[in-house]
Amino acid sequence: MLSVLFQYRSRDDRLPVKGPAVGLFADQEIRLLDGPLFVGESYELEREVVALSGSRRTESLWVRSSVFAPPTGRPVATMLLNLASIKDSLPGYAEAYAALYG
Repeated sequence: MLSVLFQYRSRDDRLPVKGPAVGLFADQEIRLLDGPLFVGESYELEREVVALSGSRRTESLWVRSSVFAPPTGRPVATMLLNLASIKDSLPGYAEAYAALYG
């Protein structure tokens, strides 16, 4: 369930992700630093893009999410998530790529 918690606010990030495309969780690492997390507790969530990568068929976005316990701000848990999108599933991808890179 931590995965769901970490992704809960992802739509609020306003990351410039194009779609619709077929997306996959290609890799995920969750670490409890000072856990567990408790139901009914308030936490602060911070997300950051740490890497962008790609292959011939996919593009990947690596996002690190961190959970902090207020009011101390101590880190409680982190997640590193690789979100991969299949290029051929995005309508117009080839044309957009050609326009950017020739």
